[in-house]
Amino acid sequence: MTEQELANVIWDIKEVIRNYYDDSEVEDVILPFTLLRRLDCVLEDKYETILEELNQSPENIRKYKLQALMKQNGLTFFNSSGLSLRKLLNSPDQIGDAFKEYLEGFTDNVKDILANFVHEDGDSDVVDLSKIYSRLDRGDKLFAVIKQFVENADLHPSRVSNAMMGTVFEIVIRRSKESTNSKAGQFYTPREIVKLLVALTMSGKEQELFVPGRAFTIYDPCCGTGGMLTVGREHLQEMAQNNNLKVYLYGQELSQKTYAICKADLLMKGDDQNLDQQLFQGDTLADDKLYGKHFNFMLANPPFGVDWGKDTKVKKIVMQDNCPGGRFEAGLPATSDGSLLFLQHMIAKMDSNAGSRIGIVLNGSPLFNGDAGTGWSNIRKMLLDRNLLDAIIALPKNLFYGTDITTYLWILDNKRPAERYRKVLFVDAAHSEFTTLLQKNLGKKRFEISEEGTHDIISIYKAYEPCCRDIVYDKTGETEHLEIAKLMDYDDFLYTNVAVRRPLRLWFSDIRATYEALCSNDDFKADDKKNLILREVAAIDGVDEQRSDHEFFVFLKENSVKTTKAQKKQLRDVFGRVAEDAPEVFDDPIKNSGELVADTNLNDTEKIPMKEDIDDYFRREVLPFAPDAWMERDKDKVGCEFPFTRLFYKYRPLRSSEEILSELAALDSALNNELSQLKED
Repeated sequence: MTEQELANVIWDIKEVIRNYYDDSEVEDVILPFTLLRRLDCVLEDKYETILEELNQSPENIRKYKLQALMKQNGLTFFNSSGLSLRKLLNSPDQIGDAFKEYLEGFTDNVKDILANFVHEDGDSDVVDLSKIYSRLDRGDKLFAVIKQFVENADLHPSRVSNAMMGTVFEIVIRRSKESTNSKAGQFYTPREIVKLLVALTMSGKEQELFVPGRAFTIYDPCCGTGGMLTVGREHLQEMAQNNNLKVYLYGQELSQKTYAICKADLLMKGDDQNLDQQLFQGDTLADDKLYGKHFNFMLANPPFGVDWGKDTKVKKIVMQDNCPGGRFEAGLPATSDGSLLFLQHMIAKMDSNAGSRIGIVLNGSPLFNGDAGTGWSNIRKMLLDRNLLDAIIALPKNLFYGTDITTYLWILDNKRPAERYRKVLFVDAAHSEFTTLLQKNLGKKRFEISEEGTHDIISIYKAYEPCCRDIVYDKTGETEHLEIAKLMDYDDFLYTNVAVRRPLRLWFSDIRATYEALCSNDDFKADDKKNLILREVAAIDGVDEQRSDHEFFVFLKENSVKTTKAQKKQLRDVFGRVAEDAPEVFDDPIKNSGELVADTNLNDTEKIPMKEDIDDYFRREVLPFAPDAWMERDKDKVGCEFPFTRLFYKYRPLRSSEEILSELAALDSALNNELSQLKED
């Protein structure tokens, strides 16, 4: 049975409680009972032997005896009640009381997991787990639900591996969210993308795996059901050809239910993990449960487009950490998308001694959002300043369950080889050649990355050099030889935003008519002190004659009208008429000297690549079109963007009108022939 088929079997158990639970509540039954059934199946083979030996020990040492027995049998949990879901079917009349006894028999680590399914505080002295079953018991549905799980969901480890079980959980969650139009995609990263991200992130560290006694740590700040953590560990152990390689998993998850599934999944694997000190529930941005910890590998698929500014607590903590030495010292992205906050959070946990590598899934916004000087740009620039960014890989659309947008894998490394210093590899894998089409759409997921595609992407990354592939252009079906990997210098992405100014040019004429029109406006207060200068100027004889700015203010001086700097600006704004043929306006209009006054309507900026000389660029690109322009260099800002799409853009000329008309004519002719044949028939 495949993961999808098994998930369908489990999800169909909801029919037992149809019309008793709303669609949004079904997961409150399906998820914890799936977990309980899995726990029973994991314990099944050794359960009676362990329980018998445990019950033979004295009561006062039974707690310690259980710990020894669990360790001896490779278990990290147990149920001392003597009950299982299958045994509960023997007590249909006392099913509620028996189920309560069954739940209370689990070790505390399982109770903590179950508490998160019902939004209880697992750290509390008294955990009320009755919410799992009391409603079912009152509605006389508890026995039927248990019976369905026991008879239809065989989750024994010999038939359902841990990896398969994790995938089944994720599919059930997706089905649940889709049934209520919730954001299913935020809970589940497709497994083939996880494997690709893991392989890319851990590439280049193969030799370290064979160092005797070496242990490794993997961290995910938004770990969901733990898929990236478990796949990461499996990949390291596979590369090392050592299933006993010590790999410690750490994570934090906001959703209580997905945290519960993650912890349960790791718990059932029964390896050397102190989960109470490694896995936490809570908001990573607002409350870092692993503060001060550093890790060898970090993996994440943070939520796309989630507004981090709406939660006042999160916003307060984030703003506090936007300081020298803080997690977010490089800058803050727009509140509409907090994905780069998670990236900075991970960077803060890089190990400066042993080295760390980061793999993160992002959408397109972090590539280019924000101008020079904004948080977005400053964060990108920080990656280059610290020589962290190693590669960005574009993936095809329609790979995720909840979104059809193009996504990108960013790979970071704080111990990069010398030959990669200030270089980055961009890989455009957003082509169908890297995917296979699914037989049936899963949400918005239409494709998955093929094994061949995965191997090709990894080999391109490991080669770390430009390369080309034969790609079929989907609109024409023609094969094109395209460059899909570019090795770039960091400076290719840096630029200076230079302020460009042009002089204000004014004519003054028809002053009285302008003033009279102004006075007819009800909002204009002619008697206000600041407006008296306008009345005084409009009353001067001969003021209507056309004059330049210099001539106009000389005329005012000759008529004994003194003006302050603010009044000069006011007169220019009210009476001046912008014209290209007018002389330039100077800061000192009487002497017609000093600094030129800029026309704010003509203010512009030039984005000048870091590799270009700014003065040469200005002479070549600006002055031929605006000879009177100048640069305001004190407003220079260095920016950074990754124009991925532009780098891989291929110009394709439009089809000629003759070709299009010829094709239309051929279609028209074919249609007429078919109509003629129909009439003859």
